[in-house]
Amino acid sequence: MALEINLNNLSAPTRHVLFIVLILALAGMWFGYMQKDRNNELAKAVERNNKLKEQLQQAESVQAQNDQYIKDLAELDARLVSLQAIIPTEKEAAEFLRTIQDMATSSDLKINLFRPSALVQRDFYFDWPVEVYVEGNYHGLGRFFEKINQATRIVNVPMVTINNVRGQTDSKWTLIANGTVTTYVQGDFSGRYATEE
Repeated sequence: MALEINLNNLSAPTRHVLFIVLILALAGMWFGYMQKDRNNELAKAVERNNKLKEQLQQAESVQAQNDQYIKDLAELDARLVSLQAIIPTEKEAAEFLRTIQDMATSSDLKINLFRPSALVQRDFYFDWPVEVYVEGNYHGLGRFFEKINQATRIVNVPMVTINNVRGQTDSKWTLIANGTVTTYVQGDFSGRYATEE
């Protein structure tokens, strides 16, 4: 038994209501279909937004680390500058030699020999021994050692031989001291490890 609907048998208001219901049903189906696409697009947009937020947080974290690295680098640069005053570069060698000579002269010591030796390479620096023979008295030698002790740069006097001057009548020249004054010089080892990386 087939259900036959003849729209002509229905009254005009009923046909109008059926037509409106049919239009509303089609509109609802179309709206549902469109809403489904919008929901999918919205879900994708939310996912993209969450990924972008995560990337932003990572970028902010990297930026904070970068800022800290820059701050640390500035502190290390300042520390390097202060350390360079302690260990001179080879270019500042003449200044160091003048300083040692001035220390000896201002301590009333007469320099008989002032002979810089060759640099001795160490791991990250060079030893730079300077052989020194001076004449003077014990007080002058003490002042000289005190000035070396107060020097900004690292200077060692590992061994000194002191001898009396026999037959000397002048109190300014009662001893002869000879030894080695050693300072340290920055090395340029920038290419040393380049091939090991």
